[in-house]
Amino acid sequence: MHQWEPHVPSSDRPVRVTETSCCGAYEWCCEAGRFFVLRHTDNNGYKETGRGRYPDARQVWTTLVKAHQHERAS
Repeated sequence: MHQWEPHVPSSDRPVRVTETSCCGAYEWCCEAGRFFVLRHTDNNGYKETGRGRYPDARQVWTTLVKAHQHERAS
């Protein structure tokens, strides 16, 4: 299970979203050279998980997206 934490920008640069899951539940992001997965919260905020180097964060993204697609197929 991945731990989700409130997204707190770590740079003045905007978050760059380069991929979105099938229904928009998750977004693959980069900010100041760090990668992570974002999701919207009910109160118009964001939570993040997997922040780190590309290969580590990408594994989190892949796991979440595969599990999410499986949930939709059920």
